[in-house]
Amino acid sequence: MSHTIEPTEIDTKKTDSSHIETVATEDLDLKTGDPLVSDFPEGGYRAWMAVAGAFLCLFVGGVEYSFGVFITYYSTHFLKNETISNIAWIGSAAAFIHSTVGLLVGKLYDDGWLRHLIFIGSFIHVFSFMMLSLCTKFWQVWLAQGLGMGLATGILYQPALAIVSQYFERHRSLAMGIVMMGASTGGVLFPIIMNNSIDHLGFAWGVRVGAFVMLGVLVVANLITTPRIASRGLTGRSRVNRNIIREFVPDDEAPGDLHKINYRQFFDLTFCVTTVGCFLIQMGTGYPYAYITSYATLVGSISTKLQFYLLPITFAGSAIGSPIMAALGDKFGVFNVVILSTFLSAGLQASIFGAKTDSSAVIISFLYGFMAAGFQSMVGPIYAKLSSTVLEIGHRMGFGFFIIGIATLISSPIQGALLGKNPLSYAWGLGGVLGEGLGLELALRANSRPRL
Repeated sequence: MSHTIEPTEIDTKKTDSSHIETVATEDLDLKTGDPLVSDFPEGGYRAWMAVAGAFLCLFVGGVEYSFGVFITYYSTHFLKNETISNIAWIGSAAAFIHSTVGLLVGKLYDDGWLRHLIFIGSFIHVFSFMMLSLCTKFWQVWLAQGLGMGLATGILYQPALAIVSQYFERHRSLAMGIVMMGASTGGVLFPIIMNNSIDHLGFAWGVRVGAFVMLGVLVVANLITTPRIASRGLTGRSRVNRNIIREFVPDDEAPGDLHKINYRQFFDLTFCVTTVGCFLIQMGTGYPYAYITSYATLVGSISTKLQFYLLPITFAGSAIGSPIMAALGDKFGVFNVVILSTFLSAGLQASIFGAKTDSSAVIISFLYGFMAAGFQSMVGPIYAKLSSTVLEIGHRMGFGFFIIGIATLISSPIQGALLGKNPLSYAWGLGGVLGEGLGLELALRANSRPRL
């Protein structure tokens, strides 16, 4: 029969190694693979409420992922004197800032500031979108949509994605995939909401309608998203388990201090190669999300009514693909799913430039969104898998998303500059970048830990 041992009642000087092992085994359920958490609920009311809240946080981030619609509007209205490449820097800046703040947000999340982060991110999100409704100049749009919304999305994104790791281990990829559906669902609905609102109410009030939608969604998200790990450490039984670890396990074998970053984890070969591979894949995968609408306009043979809906169709594919790919990741391994989806995405992305009819554009857009979800929905689970404990996940995700953000920053303007000049050669070049990332992931899979 298992029993509870209070750390204060045990004299560590008189305790031999066999007793240490007995206590650790009895009081810690090591089958979870995480020495700091004795068990994972793998479901339940609080767990699924956390998933729903995280879903809503990423839903409002769909505005960032649907920036292609804003590019088309800006380039034909009050920013028509700017090149597409220059306008693209707004979206790239938002994506880069979104990823860059992950370095700080990850640390704050691991220290237990989840509720504060979600509240602050929600406030900045709504405020920035309200300010966007007043913008008429390039620099104003950059501040509101590039800086403000990038910062807000970054503050919300990582904690929302990471919180499910506190509730799920065996089904972690599936839970994260459901959360990632939020971004795709937002990418489907927000362009439609914004387009219709702007058409009927004008840009200013159309954007304000979007801001009020965000406000309602984020209020619910703040109310239902609760962590298992409190700001002072692990709660309940898990906190006792942690004290036992500190009492008996030598310092060089202990999991590390809750409030201290172990920088050695960033120099782990598996972690480094994974991050470089994700960087290269991200360099190429963002093209359809940013430019599918603009490309359809340049082609000229695709109907005007359909051009706007190609981006929501792509996100619809992602929304359906995210939970499916995530479930496959739990069953067959996250790296296997990334390898397959990246390979197929590269082929579909090259075929986009051959889409000259309405039907072909719809099919390719949907299939690309579906397959690309295999990479997008697996980035979080990849870094969760690479983490030894739930208290490392925020740090690893923060650094990984920062590097991926650099790829987003530099890739979109390059793609915008090349758009329309030589699409066929660009397609092959893009395929080469995807191929490099895929090659690294393949090499990593061949040498990775079995649990990946």
